[in-house]
Amino acid sequence: MVARCEIKFKGNPLGIYHAGQTLSGKVELHLDKAISVNGFYLIISGCAEIVWFENDSEDKRDTYRGQEELLQAKVALVAPSSGGVIEIPVGTHVYKFRCALPVHLPTSFEGNYGKIRYTVCAILDRPWKFNQTCKVAFTVLKLVDLNRDPMLRQPKRTDVSKTFCCWPCKSRPLLITVEIPASGYVPGQKIPITNTLNNASSVAMHGVQSSLDRTECYRSETPCEKTKVISKTFASVSTAINNDVFSRLQQQLDIPSIAPTGNCSVLTIDYELNVTIQVDSCRINPKVKIPIIIGTVPLVATASSNIPSTNAGARYGSFDECQPPTAPLLQDIDAPPPSYQEAIHGTAIDVNDDPHAIGFQPYVPRYPVYKLDGNVPKC
Repeated sequence: MVARCEIKFKGNPLGIYHAGQTLSGKVELHLDKAISVNGFYLIISGCAEIVWFENDSEDKRDTYRGQEELLQAKVALVAPSSGGVIEIPVGTHVYKFRCALPVHLPTSFEGNYGKIRYTVCAILDRPWKFNQTCKVAFTVLKLVDLNRDPMLRQPKRTDVSKTFCCWPCKSRPLLITVEIPASGYVPGQKIPITNTLNNASSVAMHGVQSSLDRTECYRSETPCEKTKVISKTFASVSTAINNDVFSRLQQQLDIPSIAPTGNCSVLTIDYELNVTIQVDSCRINPKVKIPIIIGTVPLVATASSNIPSTNAGARYGSFDECQPPTAPLLQDIDAPPPSYQEAIHGTAIDVNDDPHAIGFQPYVPRYPVYKLDGNVPKC
């Protein structure tokens, strides 16, 4: 191979940035022999894209798409010459770059029918030949500070009364109460769940299953506006019931490495706690749902006020408006720093998918995972 290219992030080997920070790094171009180019360019981009397919009434396949451009910045590492072709000599050539990331950027995400992805791409523009590219992806984390909404630290309680059969054979009620100490959590925490069951019906209860489910809502723009919603379960716990009349069950649900709650114009990510009471026979199992917010900063007793304004920063990113990091890095928050783990069930994706790409660049987004005792601060 004549050319070998590497893109490296400065002091950040995993390539994880908060929206509002400055992306910096270098491009290393290794040449076994001199090459002629029209130019050598670097493009930093971010885009939310969704696509799915459906068959219409005539069994024709319709394609639904949506897109939002989030970040776009381009710079010439080797500028075009007025004389035309430029020769890059044999050896290793290093080009440094820095780019301010706007604070409004949504968190990186890879889903079944869409993605929010950020990449750095180096392009060798070659005369009379296919261009060669080297592309790497990096993870952007939008701040979801649970301390900003005081309602998230309030206990949540949902009561449901369920009867079986129909009049005149309708049973007496099964009373269900589900309680959690707060409605905002971060990956690495446990959700403590208290289930109280008062069964006045004659229907036997066998168990309680609690799960953390994510709803992904994809919105198309062409050929028309349409919505596709799917649900996934990322954690679950089951407990057997030994008393058919009255039971109070304590459960704990571990939150894995998952994307925080968030949205952009074509994609929304929401979470909820689902509690299912497993009952006898062929009757429908009663269910209780409680909305949950997954954040990037946990509920703590005191939190940093060093939070960037959502109006700050360039709309599409800029090479000439670079700035020091402005996203809070948790040093003023009384909580252990997180690790950054690959998204659960994530599969490595080759983002360097151009047929004339230089090398394989696997990517799985990473999210902050905390080691906390599970207690939710009240002040």
